Amino acid sequence: MSRLAIKVVGAQGQGLYSIGENVGKGLKREGYCIFGYREYMSLIKGGHTSYQIDVDTVPVRSSAVEVDVILSMNYQGNSRYLRPTDHGESIIKKGGYLVHDVPGYEFSDEDKKTIEERNITVICLPTEETLKELGAPIILQNTIFTGFLWAALGMHKDVLQNMVKERYAKKEKLIPINMACIERGFDHVPADTELMKFTLPKPEEHWKKDMLITGNEALALGAIHAGVRVYAGYPMTPSSSILAYIAKKQNETGMVVKQAEDEITAAQMATGAYFMGTRSMTATSGGGFDLMTETLSMIGMIETPMVIAIAQRPGPATGVPTWTTQGDLFIAIHSAHGDFPRCVLSISDGEDAFTLTAEAHNIAERYQIPVIILTDKHIAECLYSVKPYDQKKTVIDRGNLVTDEKELSELVAEDRYRITEDGISKRWHPGDPAPGFNANTDEHTEEGTVTEDSVPVKNMMAKRMRKIDTMKKDLPEPELIGAKNPEILVIGWGSTKGVMQDVLEDEKMRGSEDEKIGYLHYSYMWPLKTELFTKLAKKAKRVILIEGNYTGQFGKLLTMETGVQIEEKMLKYDGRPFFYDEVVTALSGKGPLVPHQDIVTTSPTA
Repeated sequence: MSRLAIKVVGAQGQGLYSIGENVGKGLKREGYCIFGYREYMSLIKGGHTSYQIDVDTVPVRSSAVEVDVILSMNYQGNSRYLRPTDHGESIIKKGGYLVHDVPGYEFSDEDKKTIEERNITVICLPTEETLKELGAPIILQNTIFTGFLWAALGMHKDVLQNMVKERYAKKEKLIPINMACIERGFDHVPADTELMKFTLPKPEEHWKKDMLITGNEALALGAIHAGVRVYAGYPMTPSSSILAYIAKKQNETGMVVKQAEDEITAAQMATGAYFMGTRSMTATSGGGFDLMTETLSMIGMIETPMVIAIAQRPGPATGVPTWTTQGDLFIAIHSAHGDFPRCVLSISDGEDAFTLTAEAHNIAERYQIPVIILTDKHIAECLYSVKPYDQKKTVIDRGNLVTDEKELSELVAEDRYRITEDGISKRWHPGDPAPGFNANTDEHTEEGTVTEDSVPVKNMMAKRMRKIDTMKKDLPEPELIGAKNPEILVIGWGSTKGVMQDVLEDEKMRGSEDEKIGYLHYSYMWPLKTELFTKLAKKAKRVILIEGNYTGQFGKLLTMETGVQIEEKMLKYDGRPFFYDEVVTALSGKGPLVPHQDIVTTSPTA
């Protein structure tokens, strides 16, 4: 890889996201692959925040710990990234750059020593002074920083200027001052070309055609493409932008979008819409999903389709709400009272956020069950380079839904919950010219009448649960990436896919190592397909779990289903995702890049 990692740091409210967005969009237009990663505290203003862009001409699907450039928009960032600390954040590479805007800033003796030992170039960009000269507001320091970076990268000025003009097309009065700030940013690039050594490889034309999209935007588009026409939700980070994006598209799509007063109501509204025949969904985070579980259990009993997305963030309770985790797998699979069938999917990036969301609705209708989509803050808010979606690939499957008038007229009430071999009965909409039935949340007979008698209670439970076996036969096996007969088998799900793809393509892992390591990625989390895992685990010399939670939930699930014990684990539970270079270092046996991060552990029983 020849990737370049650029990190903009400062306080919330300084416009860091605009720098990342503009630089990412501009580099994509120039012909580069982009991956954007955002960190921020749970504050409206203040605190410490950052936006990182990793760029290359080969696919980039994750972030690096070691960055080439830090653009520090306040003094707090000036020493924070010089060496590994307990912040769990990036560090500047040897030979990297620190660009800051605090004239006369005095580095500590320790900082000076680090700067010298690591050969870090420090450049002061006097944005405050420049803004005073221009009579511009302080927020436009982000435009000066953007102009400086753009010039340092050797990019064309007109590309950046055109993007800013597009951004302020409806606020034309802001364009001249932004143009002036871009010019000043360009003027501040040192004339000594030897000072600015970070360069990019030659761009490639095909990257210009890609979209730049966040995981939540991709999920929302997948829902729209799947035919969702009702979305009900209640804001909760990091799911809120799904609601915001779908609401933004409401006039274009003709969808009904409702912000409910709480998560309970959102789940009930979406369920009611699906029951009436309209594809609908809701999304929340772990705490909101806790409130939805009574509705989930009701869905299991009345056998109606429903789709709920959980955008995971660290708990318990409020936890660290603007950071990431993979800690909600067990609540997705086991939450709500009683046994009933469900499907749990996990999206991994900006590509399958679109395709799997559409598939989730097909599964919900095919088996008349709730489907839970797991995403996380990392996927939700990261910026992905994605090829335009193939909109002809998705086929809407409404399962055993009866719509033909003749067939509707021939139905009897008992058909609705008819006991069948595969567990799936016929379904029709309330109000159709067909017999009525009771959609009863008490246990019931085939036409929906309440029953507490032993035989029908047992038969109806068994009927519903047979859907699990039916579904399990239909679901695909996990995806094997890398070595086909790996000596080292790494198992993961969700957002670990991107980082493992980058790891396997890293030059340090090529050759003999590349042939030894295989990554088995799960997207269909429940019901769980285990045949391929069991086969590979028996042959592998080492089996390693990579997962973003404390207890290794997916590892435990695999052990429950197969009896295979996974002794080695790469676990992160500090709210940060896995970074590709720390995983390369760990798998190479060289120890962690971040000292406090014990990323590879071995069970005491090993």
